[in-house]
Amino acid sequence: MASLFSLLCHVCGLSQRESAAFLDAREDTIKSWSSGRRQAPDGVIGQLAELADAIDAAADRLVAAVADNAPPGDGVIELGVASDDAEAQSIGWPCVGAHRAALGLAVARGMAEGYTFAIVPRGSTVATAAAADVHDLHQ
Repeated sequence: MASLFSLLCHVCGLSQRESAAFLDAREDTIKSWSSGRRQAPDGVIGQLAELADAIDAAADRLVAAVADNAPPGDGVIELGVASDDAEAQSIGWPCVGAHRAALGLAVARGMAEGYTFAIVPRGSTVATAAAADVHDLHQ
């Protein structure tokens, strides 16, 4: 059975390990909340809801930035993914999973607008380095 906690973790792209680190909780506590054996405190649910909102807003900003810089069908938009949690944290995300969730949502929205995307190591091209800089400015 899914719990509210596990659903929010899923939406945020968080593994149990990432959830534990983000929420400063033990992994066995995360497992208990995920399974529904114990109910996660309201504050924890609130933290995950805030992260989900941040992911949604970042996806919107990314799609808007793409739309401002290239018409649909104008080539492949390269998106850089953080290689580890430390890199994700350096650009304002708690972990790689949350960064991937934001990018995945942006890709889905952008594809619906006619854009084509490719995933590359973050910072490996001028465009992805610039995208990281834009994200840093909005944090």
